Amino acid sequence: MKGQERGVSADPYRRRRRGGVPILIVALLVASGLSLSLGAVDLAGVEVAAVLSGKLGLSWFGEAGSQAEAVVWGIRLPRLLMGVVVGAALAATGAVLQGVLRTDLADPHLLGIGPGAAIGAAIGAGAGGVPGAIAGGVAAGIMTSLFVRRLHRRASADQTRLILSGVALGATLGAWVGFVVFASNRSVVPPIEFWLLGGLAGSTWRAVGTATVYLVLAVGGLITVTRTIDLLAVGPSEAWQLGVDVDLTMTIIFIVVGAAVGVTVGAVGVVAFVGLLVPFLMRRLAGPLHRHLIPAAMVGGALLLVSADLLSRLLIEPVEVPVGLITAAVGGPLFLWLISKGRDG
Repeated sequence: MKGQERGVSADPYRRRRRGGVPILIVALLVASGLSLSLGAVDLAGVEVAAVLSGKLGLSWFGEAGSQAEAVVWGIRLPRLLMGVVVGAALAATGAVLQGVLRTDLADPHLLGIGPGAAIGAAIGAGAGGVPGAIAGGVAAGIMTSLFVRRLHRRASADQTRLILSGVALGATLGAWVGFVVFASNRSVVPPIEFWLLGGLAGSTWRAVGTATVYLVLAVGGLITVTRTIDLLAVGPSEAWQLGVDVDLTMTIIFIVVGAAVGVTVGAVGVVAFVGLLVPFLMRRLAGPLHRHLIPAAMVGGALLLVSADLLSRLLIEPVEVPVGLITAAVGGPLFLWLISKGRDG
């Protein structure tokens, strides 16, 4: 009994995780079902189930119609899976950045990494379609991330200065995205609103497969060093005293984060505030330890992006609102509140 009490006191978030994470998973499944059913062509749940079971060689729900199969398998399922993968990756990278930078204000796109990756992704899209966009996004994301790492060294302990520098960098790079897009072949390169506001509409099975391979490697790498991230979250001097090569480790983490963000931008454009909002909320649910926080954030990020994409399709039918507008409408006020809270504190 005493051992159980010590275990609970040592991990006060355990009960929240046991109750909260399963609820998030159920909510994600519900949102996924609605995403497959609702849109320009509404489908009954049994039609969606017939398509999915038919692809597994089962006939539990009868034979799927050709229209239902084309909509679910050809359009909505790859779109849904892309939302899950990208949302999970953005939330995971946001959780890592907030940990190693020791501020709730950190977000891959607020720091300028997303807009920087968009420049390379737009150039890559003109040269080689989606694979080229992802490769270009990875290269530019890593370069921008290393530049932000340099800004972090100069900002020292002033985290607000770092975030504001990142916002200014992002605004500048966002303008250059526009120049690149307007100078490119407009029949090949997606429009400017795709790169700056994001969208899942063009997701294909090939794009989902390519993005998933890259993101599994990147996020999987971050998950393997959660203990080191925990030490960096305590403080660089404390981490150094415990044997962590702080400068090298931080640089590697920024490289991996830049690569992951570059993949997401190359696949769906810039989707802001997922990496800010989700880790901020999940930290209250899962606690500060990143071995718990990152998986919880991944589920929350997938839920947020799938839900935002569903809302983007239904909000002003038949017009589709960019998904980045939905996430910014939620994340923007939170960012302003965190800034004011930091100044008041």
